[in-house]
Amino acid sequence: MKFLTLFFLSIFISSESMIEYEIEHESINRTYLKYVPLDINLKNEVDLFIGIHGYTGTASGFEKQTTGGFNDAADRYQFIAIYPQGSYFNSIKNNSSSFVSSWNDLAGSKTNTPNGEICSIQADIYPKYPNCSDGGRCSWTSCNDDLGFIKKIIDRTHEDHKIRDIYLLGMSNGGMMAQALACKYPNIFKGVVNIVGMQHKDLSCIPDKPVNFIIYGGMKDTTVPPVDIEASDGYFYEPIEDTFNSWSDQFECKFIEKSNFNLYDDIEKKTASGCKNNIQIISLLNKDKGHLWPGIDRSVGYCYSQPQSNLNYSKCNFSISNEWGNDFLIKLLFDLKN
Repeated sequence: MKFLTLFFLSIFISSESMIEYEIEHESINRTYLKYVPLDINLKNEVDLFIGIHGYTGTASGFEKQTTGGFNDAADRYQFIAIYPQGSYFNSIKNNSSSFVSSWNDLAGSKTNTPNGEICSIQADIYPKYPNCSDGGRCSWTSCNDDLGFIKKIIDRTHEDHKIRDIYLLGMSNGGMMAQALACKYPNIFKGVVNIVGMQHKDLSCIPDKPVNFIIYGGMKDTTVPPVDIEASDGYFYEPIEDTFNSWSDQFECKFIEKSNFNLYDDIEKKTASGCKNNIQIISLLNKDKGHLWPGIDRSVGYCYSQPQSNLNYSKCNFSISNEWGNDFLIKLLFDLKN
């Protein structure tokens, strides 16, 4: 893997101290947003949270709408937040409604698995990235080295700040990417959360070293179903239970605890503990919701806002409020510190 010289460019500074930075990776200029709370003490070690948007989403749309304002959580819990931008293009020239962005989690960029293709014969076929020469009929994500791109962001952040623990959260295709990063770099992260992003059937990765992992699914999700293998568009996904069991077995977890609780929604929780390195594997199945971030009631984030540079896409013209989901996830992750 060839790493090029790292540089960054401040594009826009908002009153909230969120800045867009640019990095060259694989001869491509890539961008990410970084939010630093105004009153955070950067003389001390601080935690870093990385949030990864979903398919056709944006970094700013993820913060403003998908999560319902994740910067607010950064203020409350005093951590730095980073939002990378996935590779993007417009499948129809000068048509903002044809905007496509995604992440190469090393599963969605493929067609074949050990047991067949990742989609059915009748499946919907999605626009192919211009540089994806190896992608087949079913492939639908970027073919770029997105794993190396996000690793480069992390390395740069270590240079700029005293980072204590790193937490990674992703939505949908971003959740698949979060899981892929956990598999590739398990030693980097204190905890990883895959939100409604089951990886493709028979391509769901498992790391070779222990890492705290939370996988969350919505029972009513037909886009990336956590129980039924085939999605409404004809693509096949690994059931949430299989991923939980595979990770628990990999790290020789001794105890499995099951519980149900109601936090605005009815949630089924499984926790594997007594694992190697004292990590935990957690499965959360929301029985009341579908393909949504916890605490959000509609599918949003398919837009961009400042400080992100102009994209040939729609601008975010409203904000979303998240009453409980972000706090719920962050507290689960902070419990892993103990």
